[in-house]
Amino acid sequence: MCRIVTYNIHSGVGRDKQHDYKRIGQFLANSGADVVLLQEMDTRPGERDTAQDIKDICANNTFKLIPSPAIRESNGWYGNAILTRFDVLKHDTVDVSQKGRQPRNVQIVELKTEKTPLTVVNTHKGLKKLERRSQFSMLHEHLSQRLKERKTPLFLAGDFNEWQFFSKAFKALNQLLSQQKIGATFPSHFPVFSLDRVWVTEDIEVKSCRKLKNAKTRVFSDHLPVLVDIALPES
Repeated sequence: MCRIVTYNIHSGVGRDKQHDYKRIGQFLANSGADVVLLQEMDTRPGERDTAQDIKDICANNTFKLIPSPAIRESNGWYGNAILTRFDVLKHDTVDVSQKGRQPRNVQIVELKTEKTPLTVVNTHKGLKKLERRSQFSMLHEHLSQRLKERKTPLFLAGDFNEWQFFSKAFKALNQLLSQQKIGATFPSHFPVFSLDRVWVTEDIEVKSCRKLKNAKTRVFSDHLPVLVDIALPES
């Protein structure tokens, strides 16, 4: 069994206005996650130390962090990151930024699990409809080609920022991968919108997929985390 969490952590700032990567890191460690897909990891504020931010979110070396910055500044970076207890085999980043919009990327990490290599894909899509449509198309094209070249189990998740209730934006992705039912994850205190989503290849057996809503997650971020337990095939 492999446990994966996807979580937009809102730059570490909770609804109580407190910045605290340590409490988020400890929560993730206590969840039993083997892999965590983070969106909005932010180490830029000058009053903080980047190394300490990473130590805190990693829960004092419970996880290793693989960064995928969309924005780099003198004091630090902002973007996606993956936390993992597994060894990393490969790490790629695909730029899906659109002109005039905030930079965005797709983070792709191949992990060495006990059974088989697992590819995890982490992404955070744009706020504008046309921006997202282009990004969804680029993501689909890249994953289609990747799966043709290598049939490794693949797990895709992140904040897709698709606000429409009856969106057809995921038609192509749904033909390529199996989307899991989660429900609304935003805003965390009263979820209305299904922004955080998960897909898997057909060789992955999903044992459980659920949003984590409790007293802590209502406060730690404006998004709820999603926890997924999967069974992987033997290599």
